[in-house]
Amino acid sequence: MAAKFEFPKYDGRIDFGLWQKRIKVVLVQQGLHKALLGNDKAKVKDDDEWDELDLKAISTIQLCLADEVMYNVVEVETTVDLWRKLEELYMSRSLTNKLYVKKQLYSLRMSDGAQLLDHLNVFNKLVSQLRNMDVKVEEEDQTLLLLSSLPRSFDHLVTTILYGKDTLKMEEVVTMLLSNEKRSSSGLSASEGLLVKSRDPSRGRSRGGGK
Repeated sequence: MAAKFEFPKYDGRIDFGLWQKRIKVVLVQQGLHKALLGNDKAKVKDDDEWDELDLKAISTIQLCLADEVMYNVVEVETTVDLWRKLEELYMSRSLTNKLYVKKQLYSLRMSDGAQLLDHLNVFNKLVSQLRNMDVKVEEEDQTLLLLSSLPRSFDHLVTTILYGKDTLKMEEVVTMLLSNEKRSSSGLSASEGLLVKSRDPSRGRSRGGGK
């Protein structure tokens, strides 16, 4: 039984790169992904087999397009041509667009009292948009940008994270930030959390509870 996939139809406003990746996943799951290569690269020898593959793939993509986008590509007849047309229309690789997204990333700042997870989502979205435009932000630069985007209330934690480090791993830093957020929401600082743990009366007590 084929898996059912549900996600927003592309309307020209949501992140095209993310939508495109989801469509690729759907085509892979349905065994239609070779249609994106074109017949020359897919090397499907039987013409009828290729026509059926291409028809299924293009119809799958079309079903995931909102009306306002479909109007712009309604006359496209092959999967490869549809894919290219969508990229031309909605994945702008122009210098202006790249600079705009870069500016958003480099000027991104988290407000005091804002949710860290929401801030991380915005940050990751901008990095993903640049990646989709063939702009790679190195992991260490990503990490420094993220730490620099945090409010002053994070200064002590940022100093702790950076102290004595030769390299910065994004995953490790995000884990530390989220752990700190969790402690803060429970009203405990990192040192207070350790102190409570050390005072736990159950630690060192025998199972029988005897003296």
